[in-house]
Amino acid sequence: MTNPAPSHFDLSIAGAGVMGLACAYEASRHGRKVLVFDPGETAAQASSAAAGILVARDAQVFFSPFREFYVRSIRAYPEWLGRLTEAGGTAVPYHRGGDFMVFDLTDAASVKRLEEKKRQFEREKATAFTVSHELPPILRGHSRLEKVATLHFPDEAYVQNRDLLTALRKACEKAGVEFRRGATASPWTSNGEVTRIPFSDGEVTTRQVLIAAGAWSVNLLAAQGISAPMTPVKGQMIRIPRFHDGEAMIHFNDDMYLVPRGDSLIVGATSEPGVWQEGFDATGEAYLTERLGRLLPDAPRKQLENWTGIRPRTRDRLPWMGWVDAQRGWAICTGHYKSGISMAPLASECMHRLLVREKPAVDLAPFDPWRKQGLS
Repeated sequence: MTNPAPSHFDLSIAGAGVMGLACAYEASRHGRKVLVFDPGETAAQASSAAAGILVARDAQVFFSPFREFYVRSIRAYPEWLGRLTEAGGTAVPYHRGGDFMVFDLTDAASVKRLEEKKRQFEREKATAFTVSHELPPILRGHSRLEKVATLHFPDEAYVQNRDLLTALRKACEKAGVEFRRGATASPWTSNGEVTRIPFSDGEVTTRQVLIAAGAWSVNLLAAQGISAPMTPVKGQMIRIPRFHDGEAMIHFNDDMYLVPRGDSLIVGATSEPGVWQEGFDATGEAYLTERLGRLLPDAPRKQLENWTGIRPRTRDRLPWMGWVDAQRGWAICTGHYKSGISMAPLASECMHRLLVREKPAVDLAPFDPWRKQGLS
């Protein structure tokens, strides 16, 4: 990231992942002068570790604000990607390859999960899927499972998250967003109209601040005297050679997935609460190797790549989207756990409207950062 000369901004955003960049793009395309700062590189942590899965499961009825927000955002993706491509000149392929959910009927935990999913789809009035007791054609000859239930959702989609980050960065740059690499040096100060953010090499002044820094948000808030009960959840993934020519995703027992990426497949992912340590390790190796060996014993084992990311999970698993301090102009948009990429289109739109004191497209009250299990 470049370090611009100190200047004044309408909005400064902490965090250069998908959510921070999405919010920066939305604000800048409406004419605001925006700064994005981050101690690391663009695409760090959860944004780089994601598989870009966008599954709505044909939900028609919603029983939670989170689920409705999530599905509405996924359905906004094609139009949102079109705007990004036009703004930045970098296309993000939208793969509507569908998804096969395969459950091993000889495993009690898998059967229990299948029944839970069936009840969910019934509650949500989902109908755009089929059920069979055969392996998907692309898995035949690679898996030895014999007693299975397979749910096929033909309309599900995915994006390559790294392509998305590149497109967001390009769109932001062309809209005039400035980037600064580095962490703030000490607490911010505000007089109610302007916030001063000190860096080791100078100070930035800004009318508003948006914290969209994933798990790093905890440290930023702590520096301002605010306690944020967030749990880091480490996720480990690998990439292996593709062994089929299909474009569909595969979810095994709802605890391992395979997502096509060029001539390879993304395999993931572990879920390790409370782990801050980065780097692929023995836990990831054991988890993914065991599942591949059990579910796909004839699939290639060669690891073309492995990596990790830290996901931000709140106590009640609902994101924080709203004002930290409306008088000072401090807001937050983080804690989306595994759903940051899915929720970015709608979240960025809602946060822009909040920041310019307009009514968001969706009521953000359920995601108030100061709710009972939120900030203190």
